[in-house]
Amino acid sequence: MNLNSLFAPQKKLDDRIVKEKGLEGQDLFKKKVVALLCELYECANEMRMFKFWSNDQKSRGRALTCDNCGTRMQKGNTRYVEGGGHCNETGDMFYQNPLLEEYVDVIHFTLSIANDLGYTSHAYLQTQPRDLNDLVIGITNAITVLAVNPNKNLMQSIFNNVIALGYQLGFDEEQVIAAYHDKNAINHHRQDNNY
Repeated sequence: MNLNSLFAPQKKLDDRIVKEKGLEGQDLFKKKVVALLCELYECANEMRMFKFWSNDQKSRGRALTCDNCGTRMQKGNTRYVEGGGHCNETGDMFYQNPLLEEYVDVIHFTLSIANDLGYTSHAYLQTQPRDLNDLVIGITNAITVLAVNPNKNLMQSIFNNVIALGYQLGFDEEQVIAAYHDKNAINHHRQDNNY
């Protein structure tokens, strides 16, 4: 998965937030680390793989109802939709994929922290599939070490494992990049509306 095209749009969003929220000169690194951990665990919660007490350990998509006409949306399209959806001009409906949404939030903060560390390009090194619990714990451990010892080598490892997680969740490069751009547009829209 080559996500190098996403570094610049993430920097643009981050720079906008810093400027518009009056955060110039503030060290936001540890806040971003906490945000990344939160997003990683929101993703894990949606994965459900650790919920040994439940017979339902698979992520679920959500069928939405069109806010305009009340029609129930059909499964098939994994495009990001926030706060409900609408029929488009062809009458197609969008299906919300909460796991992809949560994974893309992880990507956003991974990119943001990488940019802060000057790590602005990544070449994915394929890894062997791992138990998802082990992978999430490993990423968590690396992130907590990064919080006290920020460095590009550790960021490279985190980035690689975050991409490996996406592959293990069944996402491909095209899906992730499209979902990233959809969510990035929503984040800019939120800034336009004093989020």
